[in-house]
Amino acid sequence: MTTTIEHEWEIEMPAGTAEQLLAVLASRDRLFGHSVTLEPEDAPEEAVEAWLASTEALQGDSVRLGVYVELSGPKPLLAAARDAIEDIVADHVEAAAAEASRARLVERRPASEIEFRTVSEDDERPQLIIPDWLAPEKAELPWSFRSYDLKGEPWPSDRTLAAHDRLALVPFGGEFLLYTLPALDDDERQDG
Repeated sequence: MTTTIEHEWEIEMPAGTAEQLLAVLASRDRLFGHSVTLEPEDAPEEAVEAWLASTEALQGDSVRLGVYVELSGPKPLLAAARDAIEDIVADHVEAAAAEASRARLVERRPASEIEFRTVSEDDERPQLIIPDWLAPEKAELPWSFRSYDLKGEPWPSDRTLAAHDRLALVPFGGEFLLYTLPALDDDERQDG
């Protein structure tokens, strides 16, 4: 019989440098919408399916990365699956920190020149990672808002977005820093 449980926790991460903030955003991006299938080697029919969501909240010099997982499978296996998912999340956070250390700065703008607006589903850009705490009210996180310059033009431009697989907008030191991150392959989006 299949049972579904929910599990959530927070990971406190440092946010004192642009690279640390970038690691948090890359972590959230790696986790949000991620699905995992955990199969016992000797009984693949007893697989546990997991779906993850994530968000982040700035708190002083740290950020709390909130992680939510929904697990479905045989009840006796769910506790072990929950523990395995926590390990998988830790691996993704570690990989995101490595990505942040190798990221390349593409553009920068003074924070006073950028504003955030909600956008329609057609104008969502999932490859653009923007901190949740910058979202306008009523924005559906993480994609239903976007950054614009004071002329009303999207920033980064669609051309810049098309040239990169993943971009992260990092608020730091009175500026918005735009970094490029490597693409996530299918194995990183869906483990199993």
